[in-house]
Amino acid sequence: MNDIIILEYFTSKSNIALENKKIFLEAVGLIENIIKSFLLNKNVNKVFFVQNSKLDILSHKRLFKIYTNKNNSVVSILKNLPKKNVVFIAPEIMNISSNFQKKISKFLPLRHSDININETFSSKERTIQFLKKNCINHIGKAKKHKGKFVIKPIYGAGSLAVRISRKYSFRKTEIIQDYMTGTKGSFSMLCNNKKFVLISCNKQIVKIFDDNIIQTGIIIGGLENERSEIKSLAKKICNVTEGFFGLIGVDIIKQNRKWHVLEINPRFTSSYNGILECYGKRTIHQITNLYLTKNLILDEPKLLKTKRIIFS
Repeated sequence: MNDIIILEYFTSKSNIALENKKIFLEAVGLIENIIKSFLLNKNVNKVFFVQNSKLDILSHKRLFKIYTNKNNSVVSILKNLPKKNVVFIAPEIMNISSNFQKKISKFLPLRHSDININETFSSKERTIQFLKKNCINHIGKAKKHKGKFVIKPIYGAGSLAVRISRKYSFRKTEIIQDYMTGTKGSFSMLCNNKKFVLISCNKQIVKIFDDNIIQTGIIIGGLENERSEIKSLAKKICNVTEGFFGLIGVDIIKQNRKWHVLEINPRFTSSYNGILECYGKRTIHQITNLYLTKNLILDEPKLLKTKRIIFS
């Protein structure tokens, strides 16, 4: 039997400030589904979950909650937790994910991609450099100074602060890319170094409001008809990447009949919320088993149904 510690950045903070309620609610929904997944695994003895004392997140006889508050910080809790493996989730905004990983690793063992992986893919600039160096189809920086552009924070998550501009003008904290109109999607893969299983192929629902590009939802399994091509792209990424572990989310766009990488997220992403319903318990077991045992089951998931998820 195995024990596991689950730690999510927003829900574990000792002081919760709702500057962005949408992101916070998405974090709560994702962490609840992750906890439920581990509780479905019969090989799990205890799930330890670090959360703010003001939150009401699930109850289960195998779920043991450790509370943060204004008198009990995450760091003080980390020092006293049992030496069990940690699964953590944190956003790339302001390099939070890499810094959070370094903080946790001072006290407890992690089941996560290597820190150099997190540092590379937390930065959109370093991601572009990596993909270019390894000849992987991707959307790089804008090549011309005229046209229509997309401007993104170098350290950003999802569609937060992504905007369209008709001027070649951006801040030092941003990158600028050519505006593309192709089909937008994502895929998740389960990795242990260079071995991988393609889990889900999803279609993203994207809308433009006042020149802001906003992902308003996702269709889990919506790109299953593209699985063969997406799997080929996933293989290329894994073949040149040392240190992947666990679920990896990749945002993609189709241009000139080929899929191109937009960004790589070495963590659980919002698409995970539909995995159980769309790909079944066997796939959930496949995922949690890797985090518990480091054993990657190489079975190919089968789509049971698609699901449209609209973000609140």
